Order: sequence, then structure tokens, then C-alpha cells
Amino acid sequence: MINSSTINFLTIFYSMFIIISTVLISLIGSETLQHDGKVIPMKGPLTMVVIHNNNDYLLGVHCKSRDDDHGFHILKKGGLYGWMFYVNFMNSTLYFCGFSQGQVKKGVFDIYKAVRDSSRCRNCTWEAKKDGIYGYGEIPHKTPLFYKWLM
Repeated sequence: MINSSTINFLTIFYSMFIIISTVLISLIGSETLQHDGKVIPMKGPLTMVVIHNNNDYLLGVHCKSRDDDHGFHILKKGGLYGWMFYVNFMNSTLYFCGFSQGQVKKGVFDIYKAVRDSSRCRNCTWEAKKDGIYGYGEIPHKTPLFYKWLM
């Protein structure tokens, strides 16, 4: 049997739950918080990715995420291509790039994956070499990530 004090407790509990949920959803939806009058974005650190072509051929690069398509770029030997972005609040940011040499597809690889890379680098450098692409972070002498070309 449910008495009136139990009903009052449940009513208060559900009311508080709805109020707290509404406030949290509003804050997350606005992606900002205020602290001492300054806006604090609800996003991760500013991160930079740079791809360097160290091959004797023109390297085609097409990078994108779920929300952003950076278009197709051709890098000559020594050429660089890069972009900056904020890692999202949920730490699920993912950028992937397709690489090609003329009509030959070299592969599509995860170039920035927040779960893997947020602690590895803020300035993430990728070097395209003869056998594949190597990913370097800020920690010297750490083994780089490596993706082998398909062709």
C-alpha cells in the first residue's frame, strides 16, 4: 500500500530529476558555461593535424569527419596539409583520410581518433613515406602509429 508520504517523496524526486535534467540539457545544448563572467566552451582542446608528403610522387589526400569535409588536396614532395579543430565534449572526434597516387588508392585511415589520440598529441603529425603513413605525437622516441599502404 502506498501512503501519502511516499507519494510526496516520489513527486519531489521526479520534480528534482526533471529540473536537473533540463538544466544539464540546456548547458550541453548551448555548449557554454560561465565562470567569473567568461564563457567556457564545453569542448576539448584545440588540436592540429598536419600531413607531410615525403614521397617522390604526388599524393592525393581527402580528409573528413562526420561533420566536416576538408576536400581533396594534392601534395607534392615536401608538401604539407593541415587543419585545426576542437575535440568534442564526448571525446568521440574522428577524422579519417583517404590517400591516393593518381588513380591508385593507397588506403583510408583514422588520422585522428580522440579516444586514441587525445592523450598522444595536440599537434599530430603524419608523414607519408614509401611504405605507408607514420603518425607522431609530442612524446619523443615513442613508437609512431603506422598504416601500411594498400598498394
